Amino acid sequence: MNKILLSTIAIVALTMLTVHADGIDDIMQSKSSKQSTDDSQATSRNSPSSDNSQAAIDQAQLEKFASVNSDQLAKEIAAGHGEMVDTLAALLKVEDKALFISRLQDNYEKIYTSSDIKSSDVLKNISKI
Repeated sequence: MNKILLSTIAIVALTMLTVHADGIDDIMQSKSSKQSTDDSQATSRNSPSSDNSQAAIDQAQLEKFASVNSDQLAKEIAAGHGEMVDTLAALLKVEDKALFISRLQDNYEKIYTSSDIKSSDVLKNISKI
């Protein structure tokens, strides 16, 4: 009877160890998979191609904004204030908005070099000041 009891206890113990070990393996695999996913996401967020993609999106937004709002933007740069120049400063991630707008106003003739200037040329001229 003791041998049967000991055999049963041994089988139960081995079963529990196997189940526990399998559970640990599953947990470790899950953690490893999550870490791999986290590492992959961090790499893609910090990779140059990600930065380049974001820069391209930012540039496209900026060009669209300048094109759609070109007339109003020219008026506000000349006046030295307004919603469009504020938005332009935000899109360019300018830290000192007042100084930026002042420099735009002071350099209006360098920005708008002709009456039929393209918005892409306006942005190039702004980047030079």
